[in-house]
Amino acid sequence: MKALVTILAFSAVSLAQAPQYQNVATSKAMMATAVKPLMDSLVAMNKAGGPKDEKEWELAEQQASMLAEAAQLLLMGDRPKDQDVWPKASQRLLAAASDSAKAAHAKNLDGWKSSMTAIGGSCRSCHNVHRKKDQQQAKQ
Repeated sequence: MKALVTILAFSAVSLAQAPQYQNVATSKAMMATAVKPLMDSLVAMNKAGGPKDEKEWELAEQQASMLAEAAQLLLMGDRPKDQDVWPKASQRLLAAASDSAKAAHAKNLDGWKSSMTAIGGSCRSCHNVHRKKDQQQAKQ
């Protein structure tokens, strides 16, 4: 019982000391400097038939992992532009990018290509809504 109380007290102190997340970058900055460059590189690799050697597989894994991290950041703070499309698309991006990283780690070309299709679909599902709104607002 004493050990349980000690563990619970330590856990409470650890949680209280955890830093609070503060978003600094806007959604637009995240897209321009993180998501788009990672996607551009992964798409180019996919168009070339997929990773060809150990170095490309490692790069594909790293980039997909960072894309998954970026997807999580897109869900934090005031970044979501809505409470429906954006969170669902970001969750789908997180899952697909995680799958891509795992497939790249295993050097599973079919799995990697399938995950790339899912990544593209997650991005399109959000862009079809939010880019259209942004373009309409820019015309006004």
